[in-house]
Amino acid sequence: MLGLKKPISQQIRKFYQEHKKEVFIGSGMVLLLAAAAVARRVSNTSRRIIAAAKKYVGIKETGNNDGWNNATFEAKMKSAGWYQGAKWCNFFVKMLVLELAKGKASEFFKQALTGSTQQTWKNFQTPSKYHEVLKSPCKGALIIYQRKSDPSHGHIEIFVSKGQNGGYYVISGNSNAKGGGQGVVYKERTATEMDGYKILGYIKIRRLK
Repeated sequence: MLGLKKPISQQIRKFYQEHKKEVFIGSGMVLLLAAAAVARRVSNTSRRIIAAAKKYVGIKETGNNDGWNNATFEAKMKSAGWYQGAKWCNFFVKMLVLELAKGKASEFFKQALTGSTQQTWKNFQTPSKYHEVLKSPCKGALIIYQRKSDPSHGHIEIFVSKGQNGGYYVISGNSNAKGGGQGVVYKERTATEMDGYKILGYIKIRRLK
């Protein structure tokens, strides 16, 4: 229709940049292209989060929340606020997101992500342009759990994909690693929820800058 010759993703970006200040209500073309551009950005954000998390799969603790077998990883965790003895699943996610985030997005996630899963969940209940709270998972979303026996504690994981019979694949810090101990693992959860925990919801990171 527009006589387009370049790849469609390049065309969308070019057209939107040229016309984003125009009001084009009649045809809705600008709104359509803007929506397509946003959808592509969100999808790319999810892929980046999963790819970044996969780099750390296999790292193990050297003790009970005392450190890891990778000095670079430990330094990054400390920069995200982790301290010796602290449970670290949420610090892992915070470190990961802050590695990717830029500018004002980095400042937002630095405040919203804490060492506590339950406080993090509360923080994300306030709407922002950087995230969205969902009732069902999508790739790259953060899964927030709450312990049934103690609602002040929980767990956090990164949703990778759906599995079989209602299960799902995740990347998880401070989880049981092969051969014993705790570490960063890629695993399938075979039930709809983790044993002893309930899922509070999912946080979709919409943009990182």
